[in-house]
Amino acid sequence: MVKKNKLHCILIFSFFLVCFHSSVKAQLKFIIEDFEGIDYGPNDLKPNGLFCYGNIKINVDGTRSVQQAYSGERSLWVNKEGPQIFGGWGKGVSMNVELDVQTDYLNFYVYSPVSNGSSSVKIELQEDDSGDGTYDKNVDDSWILTQKIDPKDSWQLVSIPLSKFKDNNEGGDDGFNVSYKNGKLLSLIFSFDENKSPKLAWSFDFICLSQGALPTGPALFAPPPAQPSDFCSLGIWSKEGNSANFTDIAINFENSFRYGTDKKLGVIHFFQPFAFDGGSTQNSYPSIERINKVIKEGYIPLITLEDHFVNSKPNVKQPNLYSIVEGHFDSFFKDWAKEIKQVNGTVLLRILHEFNGDWYPWCTINNDKNPELVVRAYRHIHDIFKAQQVNNVKFIWCPNSMSLPQEKWNFIMDAYPGDEYVDYVALDIYNGAGKGIPVWRSFRKEGIENYFILSQRLAHKPLLICEAASREREPYEPKTAQNKAEWIRQMSQALSTDMSRVKLLVWFNEKGTFKITSSEPAQHSFLINILQNDYFRSGPADLQKIVGK
Repeated sequence: MVKKNKLHCILIFSFFLVCFHSSVKAQLKFIIEDFEGIDYGPNDLKPNGLFCYGNIKINVDGTRSVQQAYSGERSLWVNKEGPQIFGGWGKGVSMNVELDVQTDYLNFYVYSPVSNGSSSVKIELQEDDSGDGTYDKNVDDSWILTQKIDPKDSWQLVSIPLSKFKDNNEGGDDGFNVSYKNGKLLSLIFSFDENKSPKLAWSFDFICLSQGALPTGPALFAPPPAQPSDFCSLGIWSKEGNSANFTDIAINFENSFRYGTDKKLGVIHFFQPFAFDGGSTQNSYPSIERINKVIKEGYIPLITLEDHFVNSKPNVKQPNLYSIVEGHFDSFFKDWAKEIKQVNGTVLLRILHEFNGDWYPWCTINNDKNPELVVRAYRHIHDIFKAQQVNNVKFIWCPNSMSLPQEKWNFIMDAYPGDEYVDYVALDIYNGAGKGIPVWRSFRKEGIENYFILSQRLAHKPLLICEAASREREPYEPKTAQNKAEWIRQMSQALSTDMSRVKLLVWFNEKGTFKITSSEPAQHSFLINILQNDYFRSGPADLQKIVGK
């Protein structure tokens, strides 16, 4: 009875939130599945967490996609086979998503032709209340809703308030808990009753969660367009930076497209670790001469200060957040700040980046899983620059696009140093940078979760992408799966529509598979969709209006 009363109160309260909903800006916040990284047919489903059961069979299909922004190139084809009288399909998620049952919606596109007749689908959201990473009906909540689907020989968008879902079992803690602090979204399941749906031939696409109903533009699959004043500047990092030939980073990149565009980059990005020489003594300082040359040539310098020793032997002890906070490197930071102070222009400075990953010594996971240490270390470095009266530096706080691992202590906002310490917020968005055999993710799917958090909670801070890249498909992967060229095209669409708060895109032009010239189709896609697209501005002038503030 207690559980039913709680749910009843939620539903009643949602009625009084109508006015509140209208004042909340609708925005995409998490993509459960867009099917863009999956090859046609059934063979690529399991590695991507897709499953079916009973009389339902599923395949990824390209014939029914309308190839507009949200629809992409692929959708899921669902049909009935076999003697069973029940069936369904689902997607394993197992991720933290910051959901609000009072404001958020589950959305999906569906194609249910008239030949199906009137039918319905039961939708189930399984959450992890116990924290063990698996669904157990005795300790976890399951939320269900039956949605009627009117037959229609065209695609339609279904948007359902989460407040309409009802608790389906006696386990769990009686509340909808999908967030970084209280529980993960384990899976989404669609199931069908054959008695109600004697025929079944459906397609699904772009299953997502949003604040408010999924916002769309002038067409069904079109995201809301950018504002006329929106733009995105361009930057680059490349291997030339390793030898301190910073201006060559931009010149060589621009020359590789010289026959297709005269567009110039706005930002040159380079990395400065504590040391390059393989030792354990911090001795790598910024070159005033080389940075001034970058500025003189008409670019804005972006420096990532990396608090570790590169090329060192495995037994070399790397700095951690404790050693920074305790002042072990204060003299180094002080001298570093004095050098930057002499630069003849503004420097964008990124420190402790990708702290929510598991690959750097300053990452939260390597520092007692304590995000407060990220805050203290960031503030400590910032305050040293301030004490040296360095006024030409803009500080960037930059989490990775996805938190790895997905744990309650790894929520990015717990590591935010505060507005007085951060000038710009940023993300790094990669497709295929993971360990082992990486899962392919579209640009939106990889980046939208933390983009939403930053654009909502830190809307007053300019938002940048300091690193972005996609791998090529490996030779052993299907030739008909989405490729790097398509990924770049969708990145362009996202940045000029529902991710239009991003003011800078810096391509990480790493040798090999991430390099923009890794294939002719990838290079051509970048030319057509980025360099020849007026939304992406030439030179630093537009970005300088923000940097100069």
